[in-house]
This record gives sequence, structure tokens and C-alpha cells, in this order.
Amino acid sequence: MKKANEAQWTFPFINRQPSMKRSVDGPIGVPSRVNALIGKVGASHLRWSSIAFVPAMLSVVGGFEVAVAVRFISGRLILPLEVILGGVFMSLLFLSCIKLLSLAEYARSQRNLHLGELLEREVVPFQTSKAIAALKRQTILVTGAAGSIGSELCRQLLDYEPEVLIALDTNETGLFDLAQGLHSHPYAGCLCPYIGDITDGHSMSQLFTKYLPQVIFHAAAYKHVPLLEQFPDQAVRTNILATFRLCRLAQEHQVTRFVFISTDKAAEPTGVMGATKRVGEMIVRALSESKDNVTGFSAVRFGNVIGSRGSVVPIFAQQIEQGGPITVTDPNATRYFMTIPEACGLVILAAAIANQGEGELYLLDMGDPVRIVDLAIKMARLHGLRLGQDISLVFTGLRPGERLHETLVASYEELIPTSHSKIFSISQRGSLPAHTTITQWMEILEHSLQHESVLQLREHLFEFVQREELIVSS
Repeated sequence: MKKANEAQWTFPFINRQPSMKRSVDGPIGVPSRVNALIGKVGASHLRWSSIAFVPAMLSVVGGFEVAVAVRFISGRLILPLEVILGGVFMSLLFLSCIKLLSLAEYARSQRNLHLGELLEREVVPFQTSKAIAALKRQTILVTGAAGSIGSELCRQLLDYEPEVLIALDTNETGLFDLAQGLHSHPYAGCLCPYIGDITDGHSMSQLFTKYLPQVIFHAAAYKHVPLLEQFPDQAVRTNILATFRLCRLAQEHQVTRFVFISTDKAAEPTGVMGATKRVGEMIVRALSESKDNVTGFSAVRFGNVIGSRGSVVPIFAQQIEQGGPITVTDPNATRYFMTIPEACGLVILAAAIANQGEGELYLLDMGDPVRIVDLAIKMARLHGLRLGQDISLVFTGLRPGERLHETLVASYEELIPTSHSKIFSISQRGSLPAHTTITQWMEILEHSLQHESVLQLREHLFEFVQREELIVSS
């Protein structure tokens, strides 16, 4: 599929098929009058005196040019332009340009939303000097490499000139797409796609023996909250037991750094997904304190990753494309958000600044929580739609395992500044479960998977989390 800015546009009522490639002066192949239109609107910076020329321009350049120009106007100008165009629809009827309306809507629907603008905050930049020293010429393993976070990690890690970058996933097609997308990277030859399942202990042992990874970014996990409420056995098998075995393999093969990707849902969890991630945090912190350990374990907590698979932005975009309705769980529901690139930048930096052997837990300063309904409204407006008139909004209620508001740290945790202004270390009062205790928990979960119901398994899971909370708060 061609990129959006290289797409061939066909207009049945215009005998031409312009190529919409961009140049410094504007889209290549677009009539000069269209580039002039784009330039005037783009230079207006919301000055109504400048943008109000649009109705007059319709009679000069015609509906075709306006439809094309809409495709290239920045998002912050779409709303005032919509208001101006709203007053000239009758003129369009007399100009016999009815087809422009659907084409303009299509042009707006194909615009690439700038995710950083949706967050309405500064996207955190990351220093990389420490990361370069830690990652250059290293053999690096990324689990879950075909996912949203894993694939972006691979893209960024190639910039650090690794010796080998092992991209591990069960998703064959995703790995193929990742390799294809990176084939022109200067260090693409370092990328090694590897089809494998982290729950397959024998396969993982073979991987470690063959490649001897020095740095591991563990992104593979089940993450969809409502689904994991139905399948806690799969969540425990993948998010807990497989994580424990990977950590043990890392210790056995003297891996230098191991970064576990967690979630804000791990702070005082109420659902299966958050509980499994909380146990994962306990695993890496307990093993970091085990006897003769040489691996630097750390974990990074995230809020919702905006734009990732299953997150609200692609869901809202699909609902808008289909004409609605846009569905939101609750009018008061809020979430913390970050972009995929900054999430991966944090993970990479965490690997570099983590103190060896201390089992650090990190958190990004993600700003204020965002109301999900506000995000939906903003996306609709950026597509030129009015809620209640052009598209409907429906509240569906919280789903199993979901909370109205997320918390970043538990009541027994506190944030401590690090050398990076936007990254905090999470300190925990009291003592953590010991390595021997964690090992016993793993045996109980293994037995429960084999011989007990999913309800009993879920009870064990939350018993461990609550027991840990009692230990640290006492």
C-alpha cells in the first residue's frame, strides 16, 4: 500500500490523476493555484482576515483545488476552515461541485493525526549518551518485537549500532513486516528476526545458548484488560511464569541488563492484567537481590501508550471512519498517556541508568491524566465532525477489570527524582518478597494451572499481590 502522501488521487469529474508527492514548495503535481491556497491558509495562523478569502477562492480555483488543499492543511487550521466552508455550501451547489463534499471529507479522514498534539503536552526528549555506552556493540534481545512497543524498540535500538538485535515474537507476519520496514536502515544487517514463544522454556534456552544476549528488553505480554479477565490462565502463563523463566535464564547466562516493561495498572491492581504485571515487578526486584546475581534488573511502568494496538486512538479513528458511533466507557474516565517513541526512549534510557543489582523500578512523568471523552471529542473535531450532529458519542460503561482512574504509584510507594528530570525511581516502604518466596509462588501457580480452575488460579494471584501489600505496609 502506498504512503498517504504518495497516493494517486482520482476524481471522476476531473480528467486528470495528479500525484500527491510533497516538495519544499508544496505537493508535487498539484496545480500551482492549489499550492497558493495551501500557503495562504497555512500562513494565516488562525487570522480570520486571512482565512476568510476561501469563499471567494472557490469561484477562482474551483472545488477540485479546495478538496485537494484540505488534505495538506495542518490540523490546527481545520476547525476554522470548517466554519468558513460551512457558510458556502449553497455556493457549491450552484457551482455543481456537490462531489467536493464527499471528497473533502475523505481528504480529512486520511490526514495523519499528530499524536503529540493530542496529548497537549511536551513530548519528552531523551538523552542517549549513557544509552550509547551501554548498548553499542551489544547483543540485544527484544521480546514481543512484533508489537507496538517491541517494534519501535527495535527501530530505536538499531541506531545504537548493536552487534546483533534479536527480534523475538510468535507473530511471523509481524516479524516479516518489521524486517521489511527496516531493510534500508544502515544497521539492518544486525537485525535477527526470531520466531519463538516465551512460554516455551526449551526454545528460550536454545535461544540463550545460541546468541548469548547481553541486554534484554522484555516487552512480550498479554495486555488487553477485559480479555484477560476471561482468560487469567493465559495471563499467568505468559506475564508471570514466562517472565520468571526468562529472568532465571538471564541470570544463568550472566546477562548484563534486563528491562521489564510494566504498567500503571500494576499499582494496587484491581484486574488480572495489572496483578500479573505487579507480580512481574516483584520477580525482577526479588531476583536482583538473589545470591551471586550479576544481572542488572529494572522495570519501567507505563501509562496507556497512545496509538498502540488496542489503544483508544486507533479505535476512535476506526469508529470515525465507519461513521460512528464513538464509544467511551465513562464520561469521567481518565488515563495517563504517552507516545510510542517516548515510551521506548524511556525503556532504553532505563536500561542505561539502572544501578546494577538494585532492581530499580522507574516511572515517566506523563503529565496530567487525560479524560478519554475529551480525546474522542478532539479527534472528531480534527476530522471535521461535530458530535451529536455529524457523529454520535455513546457511553458504554466500564468493562471488567477497568478502573475509572489509574494511579501511578501505590500508597506504600513514593517517587524519587533521578538524573533525568522526566524519570522517577519508585521506592517502596518495607521489605519485598524474598527470592525463595517468589519461587514458591511460581510453583503454586504452575500447580494451579495444571490442576485447579481459573477461579482458583485468580484467587492465588490476588492473594500474592495482597500479601505483598501487607508485607510492605506493616
